[in-house]
Amino acid sequence: MKLKSIVSLLGLTASLGAYAVPLALNSPTAPVINPAPGTELPLQSIADNLFGSGQVNVSTAARDPGLFTSATPGLTSTIPTIVAEYTANAATQSFGIFFGNDTSNILSYSLIPGSATVGGAVGVTILGDTLTVLGGTCAVAGGCTYTDGRINSSSFGFFFQSSPTAPIYYSLDQLNASDPRPDRVVAFQDGTTTNWLFSYEDGDATTGDFDYNDMAVKVESIAAVPEPETYAMLLAGLGAMGFVARRRKSSR
Repeated sequence: MKLKSIVSLLGLTASLGAYAVPLALNSPTAPVINPAPGTELPLQSIADNLFGSGQVNVSTAARDPGLFTSATPGLTSTIPTIVAEYTANAATQSFGIFFGNDTSNILSYSLIPGSATVGGAVGVTILGDTLTVLGGTCAVAGGCTYTDGRINSSSFGFFFQSSPTAPIYYSLDQLNASDPRPDRVVAFQDGTTTNWLFSYEDGDATTGDFDYNDMAVKVESIAAVPEPETYAMLLAGLGAMGFVARRRKSSR
């Protein structure tokens, strides 16, 4: 399948602004993570369930999630998996990946659609300037492959969107500059492994609770590019696990 299919299958978004500004890393100061309401699982409990109790302290261990860099230049494979959703937007919010060198030329692909529930997963392989997707928003057997000069396995990020008509919030705060609260995404690494937790806040900048549990996604890196059959088995296993029970709350 060729690049022209991106618009219909993955929701291509490009060019955020008229003036090119080089991408910059987030501030080293992580946002304050507020307590979750009593009916919801706090972000710390989500991290404990995912990585093991006490393995990651969400109050002190947040890492800059702006640009996720491959440990193996020129080659990376990841499996993003939804592990929690505590929001009224659970049925519509989505998760994706983006590439680019400056703010005026961002290439974004929606990976996990709004209809996905906890355990929903997608296989992603980036090799040179080619992105291959299996599962998620790609419904073609054997995966979907897209080629673009902006695709780069050593520099990419992730984004969240609460609904198809809502703003896209990127893991790179700079790309959320039009919002009063650009720090919408926090990220945590499991020790020295290549496994990460990306968590998102969807609330209004002034009334949102900013407990960052509205959508939590594990990004699991694997050592080599697997065959489609291997990805299929991994995705099936992840989909069956359902790490954290999905609940709803009123978005504030």
